[in-house]
Amino acid sequence: MRMKFRFLQHVLLPALLLCLMACSTNNSTLVNGGNGLLFVTAQANTTVSVYGINLSSGALSTVGSSVGTGAAPAAIAITPALDAMFVANSGSNDISSYTTISGGSPTAGSGTTKAGITPMGLAIDPAGKFLFVANQGSSDISAFTIGTGGALTAVPGSPFTTIPVGLSYPNGTLPVGVAVSGSGKFLYVANQLANFVSVFAINSTSGALKASGVAFYATGDSPSGLGISPNGGFLYVMNAAATSNNVSAFAICDIVVTSCVNPTSPDGTLTPVAGSPFAAGLGPVAIAFDLNFNFAYVVDKGSNTISQYSWGPGNGVLTPLSPATISTGLTPVAMAVRTGTTGTNIGSTVTNPTDYAYVANEGAGSISIYTLTTSTGLLNVLGMPILTFGQTSALVVR
Repeated sequence: MRMKFRFLQHVLLPALLLCLMACSTNNSTLVNGGNGLLFVTAQANTTVSVYGINLSSGALSTVGSSVGTGAAPAAIAITPALDAMFVANSGSNDISSYTTISGGSPTAGSGTTKAGITPMGLAIDPAGKFLFVANQGSSDISAFTIGTGGALTAVPGSPFTTIPVGLSYPNGTLPVGVAVSGSGKFLYVANQLANFVSVFAINSTSGALKASGVAFYATGDSPSGLGISPNGGFLYVMNAAATSNNVSAFAICDIVVTSCVNPTSPDGTLTPVAGSPFAAGLGPVAIAFDLNFNFAYVVDKGSNTISQYSWGPGNGVLTPLSPATISTGLTPVAMAVRTGTTGTNIGSTVTNPTDYAYVANEGAGSISIYTLTTSTGLLNVLGMPILTFGQTSALVVR
C-alpha cells in the first residue's frame, strides 16, 4: 500500500488493505458541445494535466502544461458551469482550486484550502453552490460554499462527522466517496470500514449537513466508491472486499418519487433494488455511466478489468453484457465516459454514435482508451494506453 495511506496503516484490518482508493468523483460522464477535454491527476509528480479529446476518433492530445497539485491528489471535480475545478490532495490534507478551465488549461487559484485528514472524495451539488469532501482519516465531511474564482469558504458546522449518533467506531468509519442527489437536497457517503452509506440532508441556503431520519444503510463489505445514475433515481455502491466483490443498488427517494413511501415528500431514503447486490470483478471501486444510453461500467481495481452492464432506468437493475468484462491497465481506479458527437446525434438510437471511455490505471501510470458502441454498450480498446507521469489517480471529462 502506498504511503498516502500512512494513517490507515495503523487502523485497517488486513482484509481491507486491497480496497483502499476510490471515490465517486473519480468517475464522470459529461456532455458538452465542441471539443472534449480530459483532466487527469498523477500522484508521482503531483500534477493535473489536460488532454483534448477528438470527438471523431476519441484520440487524446496534450493541451497546455501540467499544473501542480498538493501531495497525493486523489479526486477531482468540476463545477456544472465549468468555471472552477477542485482536486483533493490526500497526502497534504487540502483542496487545490483552479479557474478558467473551459478553454482547456486550468489556472491555479491562490493557495489551498484545508480539509480533514486524508481527503479522498469530492462532490459538487447540481447548482454548483457547494463542495463536499470525504475525509477518510478523520471520518468526517468538509463542506464549503463555492465563490467567485473557485474560492472556498467552510459552511457553518463543518466538518460533519460520519459516525452515527449513539454508535462507537474507535477506528472511524473511513468515508471515501460522496455523491449528491439529483435534486441537490441529499448527500450520500460511502464508509469503507463501517460497511454502510450515510445519508445527510443538505441545507439549500448554507450547505450545512444534517443526518437524515434513517442515518445509514448497510452495504457489502468495504464500500469503496459510489455513484448516482443519470436519471437521479438510483445509487450504486461498489463493495471492494474479497468477501463481497459486488455492487449494492438502491432506489433514491428524491426527484424520482415512485420509490418514496410518500411520493409528495421526497426525503432521500434508500430502498434496495431487486436482485441487489450485483456481481462485479475483484475489488470494484468506481462506476461510470453513458448519459444517453442505458449502460453502466464498474472499475474492478483488483482484477484489472471493467465490468460492463446494461442498467434499467425504471428499476435500477444491472444486467451483465456479453462479454461481461474488458481488460484495463494495472490497478484501474477511475473511469470517465465522453459523448462522441454533438447536436441531434446525441443519444440517437437511429445513428447510434460512438462514445468514448477513459480509464485511469494507477499501477501502470497510464490512461486506457476505449470506443463505446452505443448499440450494444460494449467497450473496445482504442490504440495503446497514454502514459502519464505515474500513479494516475483520478480523471474527469467535459
